[in-house]
This record gives sequence, structure tokens and C-alpha cells, in this order.
Amino acid sequence: MIQFYLRKIRLISKGSLAYLIYRLFHRKGFDKNTTITIFGSMRSGSTWLAEVLSASHGNLQVFEPLHPDYVPRIKDTFPHRQLFINPEKEWPEGKEIFDDILSGKINSPWTLSQATIKNIIPANRLVVKFIRGNLLLDWFTRTNHGLEPILVIRHPCAVIASHIHKGWQPSKKAILKNSYFDTCPEIKKKCEQLSSIEEVAALSWCMKYHAPLSSPPPYKFILLTYEQLVLNGEFELRKIFSRWSIPVDETIFLRLKVPSDTTEANSNILKNENLLSGWQKKLSNEQVENILNVLKIFNLNFYSKQVEPDYLKLNTFQQDNYDEK
Repeated sequence: MIQFYLRKIRLISKGSLAYLIYRLFHRKGFDKNTTITIFGSMRSGSTWLAEVLSASHGNLQVFEPLHPDYVPRIKDTFPHRQLFINPEKEWPEGKEIFDDILSGKINSPWTLSQATIKNIIPANRLVVKFIRGNLLLDWFTRTNHGLEPILVIRHPCAVIASHIHKGWQPSKKAILKNSYFDTCPEIKKKCEQLSSIEEVAALSWCMKYHAPLSSPPPYKFILLTYEQLVLNGEFELRKIFSRWSIPVDETIFLRLKVPSDTTEANSNILKNENLLSGWQKKLSNEQVENILNVLKIFNLNFYSKQVEPDYLKLNTFQQDNYDEK
């Protein structure tokens, strides 16, 4: 936990100079319709993906701009770290905030902590990474009409194993108070009996992904699994750039081989071991079963004890879930 806070201090210190330089060269901001947006959860691979995409010449990363503690304008508009907004709702305050984020008009030493001077000066496109925006993704895609956002998803056992190792314990009470559960009260009722650390962590993971994956078909975002990015990253990225109709800067593929800034010291990537199977050694069979049972409550049955998801089930979840409503 100490390392976690030391990293935050290092990021803000690093970002202070970047912030001053950014303000000097980019007072007019950027075209929000060309901004690349990445949505995900903590430990999902979203930071790694943002670093890869920011390696393209002219791209500049904006780091977690919805953090209420480090971005002053966010605290009043986003009272909850995982805010849910009904996609049909008119929310002018939120629209203004997101427009300003995507055009580079909301920034701070925190949001520019991943930027380097050599990237800031020639920048002509932003790469914005959100880990607090999944519950807003359906609303976001209905109100913003630039490049399709990417939603990164990773095996929940891998994510939760990392959370447990870091000592992160989400609050079941806080999770179930989220207004998203007003849309699915039957699921909420089934989750009230969850108690173990891994079950509550799985509840948090499920909420963050059940919401966007349950949006009406067809998806207005690009769904990318961490596992696909690891196993066939170049192919997946070429597909995404083709969908955006943007030329690919080949240098980004070299960045796929570089660990993320948020990589843990005991990560398999640093030990040159399998990147997808580490959680199988960190979680007991009982913990894995508990996690998968929570997924069943949400009908997110495309993950199992295998390191990769069942891609067919993942790809058909949206239509199947929509048909059941």
C-alpha cells in the first residue's frame, strides 16, 4: 500500500512540469472528435493500452481525468467514483465536462503525469484513459460522436488476484448503493449475501462490466479483451485503427513489448512468465469458484477457470442479454 501512494506522489511530481509545458503549447486544446478514449477497470490493461496508443507520433495521453481527488472540476459533477447515468437522461453538466476533457481543456499535473515533453509539444491528438467511467459508457456513446471508444476487459480472477495482493477491499454496502442496481433489483437481492473478499471484489468487477455490456445492440464501442491484446496485439490494434479509418503508426507495436508503468514488481511479465496464468497460482480453488459464482449471478458466464474467455459467449452476450429483457 505504501508503494501505491509513493507512486501517486511520483506521478503528480512528474506531471507538474508536463502541465506547465502543456499550458504553454496547447491553450486552444484539441479537436474532441479525433480523441481516442479507453474505458476499463483497475488492473484491466487500460494503462498499458493507453501507453501503446500514445507511442504513436502526435498522440498524448490524458491519465484518469475523472479522479475527484486530483482534478478539481470533477468533484462536484461526479460525486461518486463509479457514477451511473441513465443513457436516456439529459445531463448537460456531464456533457460539458466530457467535452472539455476530450478537447484537452480539463487537465492537471495528475492527468498529464504520463506525458513527456517530447510528446507534449508536437501533440495533435489526445488518448484519454478512464477507469471510473464504465457505468457512463452507454450514456457517453449516445452523446459523443467522435471515434468509437475502446472498452478493455480482463479475466476477473486476474484483476481480483491483483486487488487482493495490494490489499484493496471494496465495500459491499457502497457497491450495492450504486444507482445502477435500481435497473436490476433481482441481481442486487442475490448479491446481498456475498461476504468474502473475493466475492465482493467480483461484485465490483461485475457491476463495472455488466452495465456497458448490457447496452442495446449493436455496441457503440469497441470491445477488446486484455487476453487478445497479449496474444495477438498487433492484429487487434490494426483492426481497431481500420475501424477508426486512421493510419497505423508502426512504432506502436514495439511498445506492446514494454511493461506498463503500473506493472507490479511481482508481475509475470517481469519474470518472463505466462502473462495470463499468474492468477491461477495466486488464488485458491475456493476463491476462483466464489468469483465465478458471482459472475453467474450477472450471467457473465463467458469467463471460467480457463485463462481466456469464451469468445463466442462474450460476443453473443449482448444480444442474448437484450433478448431476455
